[in-house]
Amino acid sequence: MDSAQTQNTLKALCKVMWDNNVTNPITYVTQISYLLFLKMLEEMDHEQQEARNGNYRSLFGKYKDGKEELDYDPLRWSVLTSNPDNEAMLRTLRDTLPLLSRHPNLSQGARAIFRNAAIVIPNGATLRRAVDIIAPISFLGLDADIKGDLFEYLASELGGQKKAAQFRTPRHLIRVITQMVDPQIGGTVCDPACGSGGFLIAAYEHILLANTSPDFIHERVSPDGTVRKIGIGDKLTRSQWDFLQTGAFYGFDGDQDLLRMGAMNAMLHGFDRCPMVQRDSICGSEDKWDEIQFDYILENPPFSGSRGDAKRSLRIEKGDKYVLFLAHALRSLRQGGTAGIIFPNGILFGDTGSHVTVKERLLREFDLQAVVVLPKGMFEPYTPNPTCFFIFKNTGKPTKNVWFFKADCDGSSLSKARKFGPQYRNDFPDLLSMWPKRKTAEGRAWLVPAKKIIDNNYNMTLSSLGLIEAETIEHPEPEEILASVAAKEERILQLIQEMRGLLAGGNGG
Repeated sequence: MDSAQTQNTLKALCKVMWDNNVTNPITYVTQISYLLFLKMLEEMDHEQQEARNGNYRSLFGKYKDGKEELDYDPLRWSVLTSNPDNEAMLRTLRDTLPLLSRHPNLSQGARAIFRNAAIVIPNGATLRRAVDIIAPISFLGLDADIKGDLFEYLASELGGQKKAAQFRTPRHLIRVITQMVDPQIGGTVCDPACGSGGFLIAAYEHILLANTSPDFIHERVSPDGTVRKIGIGDKLTRSQWDFLQTGAFYGFDGDQDLLRMGAMNAMLHGFDRCPMVQRDSICGSEDKWDEIQFDYILENPPFSGSRGDAKRSLRIEKGDKYVLFLAHALRSLRQGGTAGIIFPNGILFGDTGSHVTVKERLLREFDLQAVVVLPKGMFEPYTPNPTCFFIFKNTGKPTKNVWFFKADCDGSSLSKARKFGPQYRNDFPDLLSMWPKRKTAEGRAWLVPAKKIIDNNYNMTLSSLGLIEAETIEHPEPEEILASVAAKEERILQLIQEMRGLLAGGNGG
């Protein structure tokens, strides 16, 4: 099965859920993920049994949790799906699936997938249709990259969770930021708003690529159409591998459903023994994770919403969520560490007390190395909000100069119907080539003294710093606006009269 066939299978599964009124993306993606994981778990279990010649205890069967004995055999895919009674199969799944969160032999990440799990598939017939679609898939026979694509496609189905201002981060943008931050083996990487785990996976792949011999590097086309290099990490020592899989990555998110996706992705990529924790990184009571600092922070925090109950350790009482996440990064970045964070452009011009306080701390106590203004439409189709990202380092010293780069194109159509291809200009290769030496170029890249930003009341928009001319928006004359409104109102009245006529004619018949 190739990537295209995998996507077609997933489309069919999504349609099954949609046709049976499971229409919320986060809900049907979660339900599909549970089923895929159960199929995968039995295959992995069988492979381990064969590889160890009987010196392996199956994950399925009876296990003790304290004094309670739990039986996981009903969740074995072949047992569960062989039940001819569809409703009985559904009851078994609903009753036993959450028990996997207590399985003593599953990794921390795997247990996180099933914490508070609930099956909302409406009936046994729908479940049967879904398992019949999944049945032909052999996960052990799938290339690791295709398995990764499988969950990437599911993550893309989530679309924009607009109620919580959660937008899926474009994967090519994640890779650009990760390359600029350049996480190294031996360092810890944290995403405090990890969602489906895109940044953590990019950091994992980046470290593998940096530790792979040229002969083992290959190129592959991602689901979004972009090409990337993949490595296997053959240069890593055993202890480095152990650290990469158990202690390198930390994912936090307040949304249990999104965290499940992140945990599944971590398991597919082999670092599911790293902490994936449901928690609020910026508000409420302090916890043990607030005492830990990290070598690298990569994140795309929520774009909207504000909170008035920020954690005391952030040294700020309230503010927009993305401002609080910046304060969190300043607190949580280890000395010598580097962060790459995406923001709405409000971070550039925001002049509230919290905006100014955090930007002042950033420039006076850290080295703000880069501000990259992203193309308009970067987060289409989820939001038209203009965005940017910061790269900064914890040096304990004030920023001297900030490198600004204006990216107008990303190799895509930048429209709601996102398309990639060579016909679209891409400024990201120039960004990556100019970044190491902070090269400047008229109209697109500048080196700005930090003092100029401070004197500008911490406003970092390109126009306010005199780097580009401010955009002028031509509005129609007031008379034109009023005439347009009047014409539309007249047309509405005409339509109302026509509808009344139709209704009167119908009653008369």
